[in-house]
Amino acid sequence: MSVLRFIDRKAEAYLLTAILVAISVILVAQVFMRYVVNNPLVWAEELARYLLIWCTMIGTSLAVKESRHIVVDFAPVLFGPRSIGLFRMISMVGIICFSAVITYYSVPFVLRVQQMNQLSPSLEIPMWCVYLALPVGAVASIIRALQQIYLQLRNGVPPAAQETIATLSGVVEPDNREGR
Repeated sequence: MSVLRFIDRKAEAYLLTAILVAISVILVAQVFMRYVVNNPLVWAEELARYLLIWCTMIGTSLAVKESRHIVVDFAPVLFGPRSIGLFRMISMVGIICFSAVITYYSVPFVLRVQQMNQLSPSLEIPMWCVYLALPVGAVASIIRALQQIYLQLRNGVPPAAQETIATLSGVVEPDNREGR
């Protein structure tokens, strides 16, 4: 059970951190090799690009989990704090629908690319591994949105969401983070 709890709470954040550190190290090495040693790494930019794609798709799942995705918050401000739960549910259903469409179209696409045996130019890794980020990220976002719906039905609207809407509507002053 503790492994599942770790995966639920920390796996995405740790994976994203590792990817961003790897991208940073690769690009710093690329700059050093190109401008100091005059012998650039031909694979570095390609690998950084592919890691960034995976980082983006895994990041969408984390954004859904932490309710940090882009939202249009005028409706809860307009209709008051009681409407926060309803609009969060509508938002999660929208995320599920959008991610389902991405999954529906990306899985056959990844399978076609796999059948073509297409390789990346300099790394020569199978391109389906890169494109696999789309369905993986979309399915993870669906799982996280379902999890958010379940948690909201079970526990109510998270305090962070209520505080955000209250701050935007002018009911509560934003926290002074430096004064804490």
